[in-house]
Amino acid sequence: MIDLTKLTPDEAEAIAHAEGFTGVATMFARIGDLEHAIYVLLNELEVGRVELPDEVGAAVDQLRELLP
Repeated sequence: MIDLTKLTPDEAEAIAHAEGFTGVATMFARIGDLEHAIYVLLNELEVGRVELPDEVGAAVDQLRELLP
């Protein structure tokens, strides 16, 4: 059995969809979309070099830790 959590969201989505697990495929598609949004947000914050309040900086650090 394949552990879909060890794959990229796109790979996991494709396999789940091919196996007929449409709900799981939808979940991995959403994870992939969110991961992309996080990367875009972090890149924009870095480019802007804006001074962030401490709580926002902590949230950004948390997001970085969650990404592969």
